[in-house]
Amino acid sequence: MKRIYSVFLLFCLPIASLFPQLFRDSLVPEPNQSVVHVGSYDWGACVEKIVINTGRPIAPESVKAEDFEISRILYPKGTNVGMTKGELTITSAFVSTEQGEKADSAEPYITILTDVYPEAENSNPFVSISFSGRFYNYYGYKITNSRLSISISHLKGFVNKEAARFSTAKYTYTVPATDEEKSDPRYEEQTVTLPYAVYIPQKAKKVPLILWFHGMGESGTNIYQVLFGTKANALADERIQSHFKNGAAVLAPQCPTGWLETTEESKLGPRYWAPVDRDAPVNKVKKPLSDFLSRVLGFDDTPKQERIPFAAVSYYTEPIKKLLYTFLAEHPEIDRGRIYVGGCSAGGYMTMNMLIQCPELFAAGFPICEFYLDSKITDSQIKSLAEKPLWFTYALNDESVNPEKNSIATIARLRDAEAKNLHVSEFRSVVDMSGQFLLKRDADKDDDEYGLPYEYEGHASWIYVLNDACKDKDGTLFDWLSHQKR
Repeated sequence: MKRIYSVFLLFCLPIASLFPQLFRDSLVPEPNQSVVHVGSYDWGACVEKIVINTGRPIAPESVKAEDFEISRILYPKGTNVGMTKGELTITSAFVSTEQGEKADSAEPYITILTDVYPEAENSNPFVSISFSGRFYNYYGYKITNSRLSISISHLKGFVNKEAARFSTAKYTYTVPATDEEKSDPRYEEQTVTLPYAVYIPQKAKKVPLILWFHGMGESGTNIYQVLFGTKANALADERIQSHFKNGAAVLAPQCPTGWLETTEESKLGPRYWAPVDRDAPVNKVKKPLSDFLSRVLGFDDTPKQERIPFAAVSYYTEPIKKLLYTFLAEHPEIDRGRIYVGGCSAGGYMTMNMLIQCPELFAAGFPICEFYLDSKITDSQIKSLAEKPLWFTYALNDESVNPEKNSIATIARLRDAEAKNLHVSEFRSVVDMSGQFLLKRDADKDDDEYGLPYEYEGHASWIYVLNDACKDKDGTLFDWLSHQKR
């Protein structure tokens, strides 16, 4: 195994054709091209192998993994000057067929296997959102082998069968102008563009729809980050689809900034982001006093009209509503009475937001490690939510989103409101379920950690949902979901 540590260099290389990133079911490299095969895992995307076409027959016995290097290259838009952003760890290399199967005779194709592990170095093909729009949103790769005189930097494309099931598009929403804005000659029309991915079952006939909201880490403009970031493309896998008689359609929009951006604007202009609990310090004093006056003196200071909590409503509520209405108009095969909404983290916030703001649209919801502060939910909204079939999922050791202030507090209020179709999957921690990934790969049998499964951050409770591992006495989450109707 060869491990090359990251270096940062500038050099001039053509990165293939700098195409919009697409994931295909299969792809064959032309001479002096590479095809990158990316796996979809619980922790996200991971480069599994790269198939190259050397343009000439290569004898199997001449190929050795230690002779190869794979540099991951970041390319700014509009230039061929790339920066090396680390090296991939190579685990094996062999002469192969065009699809990557090992060959016993000379072939022009070589397949290079790379390290697959939650902490594998430089294995994510996506560029971080922190780079904004200055760079292409995926990496290029330079494969070299000086002994065999190989140097290939032309990337033909990416392969992942799960992602290839989805079609992709964009929806543009025009923000309505106020009367004041319309009268201002300097006013410029504001729009919101939402990339989205769609899966429609074959021979779809009146199927339900799952509206999926991604987490904060998948925000941006590359829709494939939504499908890979939390393995959301598993919603189209047979394991989940089999719970629905004719399958279920999936609509997964991408937020350019973050679902947590609210409609409340600061005095300086920018909108506030949830969770903002500005009223909490006041309520800690006010509510106990109010309860005392009501209980002891019979005094009721309840306001006549319930006030909407500050910074509670997502700025993307209306764009998502219009996207959903447009999608439904284009897809008559969707059963309007079986639209389900779910998501994780910031997407869990958006799930709660849509259930609160537009309850009439959804037959059920399944928020995961949701980031909607319970203090932002009014009593009347709790009563409305209590009428809706809901399934919450979270891990107790979540250090990113405190379940005590979010899911747990809201679940308690829903139970007090006599919610009749409320389910909860509570986990102590989040561990690998596949049996493939261990906490300590090189542990000896005498080591206390020997054989223990890899442990993810407690925030990643979506792993249990997307592996169809949330169960209770009424069955699994998705089996339960399939029976909910509006």
